[in-house]
Amino acid sequence: MGNWEKLKERNKLITEEILKRDEFVIVNHHDADGLCAGAIMAKALERKGKTFENITVKQLYSETIQEIKDKGKNYVFVDFGSGQMDLLEEKIKENFFVIDHHQTVKSDYEFHANPFLFGFDGGKEVSGSGMAYLVAKEIDEKNLDLSALAVVGAVGDMQEYNGKLEGLNAGIVEDGEKVKVLKKENDLRLYGKISRPLTQFISFSTNPVFPGLVADDKASAEFLMEKGIELKTKEKWRTYSDLTQEEKKNLTSSLIIHLIEKGCSEYIAGKIIGETFTLLKENPKSPLRDAKEFATLLNSCGRHGMPKVGLGVCMGDREEIYQKAMELLLEHRKQLREGITWVQQQGLQEEKEFYFFDAGENIKEEIVGIIAGMLYGSLLVGQNKPIIAFAKQSEELIKVSARATDNLIRQGLNLGKILKEICFEL
Repeated sequence: MGNWEKLKERNKLITEEILKRDEFVIVNHHDADGLCAGAIMAKALERKGKTFENITVKQLYSETIQEIKDKGKNYVFVDFGSGQMDLLEEKIKENFFVIDHHQTVKSDYEFHANPFLFGFDGGKEVSGSGMAYLVAKEIDEKNLDLSALAVVGAVGDMQEYNGKLEGLNAGIVEDGEKVKVLKKENDLRLYGKISRPLTQFISFSTNPVFPGLVADDKASAEFLMEKGIELKTKEKWRTYSDLTQEEKKNLTSSLIIHLIEKGCSEYIAGKIIGETFTLLKENPKSPLRDAKEFATLLNSCGRHGMPKVGLGVCMGDREEIYQKAMELLLEHRKQLREGITWVQQQGLQEEKEFYFFDAGENIKEEIVGIIAGMLYGSLLVGQNKPIIAFAKQSEELIKVSARATDNLIRQGLNLGKILKEICFEL
């Protein structure tokens, strides 16, 4: 059980010190959670008239810290930093704040907010953007509207365990509902309810993947038509958000039955239903209206080397920068489709305990893990082994990603631990 009062005290201590200072450099991670965290801190500082600059990086290495340490007077590290406290204290001294949710090294540094320090689980109870939001809330109660970004970050960080946000995340959702920037519903939890035509809504689902339908628009179209669901209204492709309530119920039950018939447990199949989050201030036809779609758009920006575009969207741009983000999202989808096709044509190699493929330069290292996860629905692999994927990161480095089914993880498979042990031995 976490100690909320102690965490709140730490956030207040950080807030009081931040308000005394100026000329900040906000350093955030390049994924959806990191971009939301960076934007939340930027908004909170902007509203107090503070000057700041945002820097987005992939990882916080010693070389990275050395490169940025002379860019400003004060540093706020969000969505990372807890694992590098010794380096930060050595190189930046006392002019920094760390607001993170990852496992932390031992440190007595006072301007360090991390849920694990106070008995909360940063893996599922609060994200990096959630921690940034809790500090922003201490800075000013008017920042409750930033709860919407914190929920997008939590969804992007895949913290919806058991189909819902729990712990500190649940309190953040309540804040969003209170100030009417969020709406929580129980619904189908697939990505693309607003932005994807129905066939792609099913064929490009990654969590879960639908065996026999994945990356196959024709098979998905036949599946829908068999269920009596029209694909078009006049000449316009329909999306899930266009369906009637009866059609939504029909589709949901049909997808659950399909998963069970293909060997999924009822427990796993039932997980496609759960909490969904609507951002009420966004255009009803915009993908930003749905927290899962918003998070995917941000991940597309980060994975394609354009985190500033994602940050701009988080900061409120809905014109030129937003259009660029949409282009990156389309490119992201195209690369996923091409990646799946490449693996299907080249094939997987099967070992006794796992499957693997080496994409080399044929699949970008930023998306090779997503491709690996999608393969579970392609009928190329069984559900009883993890998939290891390789892609070229640079002349010196190889990216290694691993994916497993929910059933394997529930049985105790810890791929992160295994990969760390293997790398240590190498």
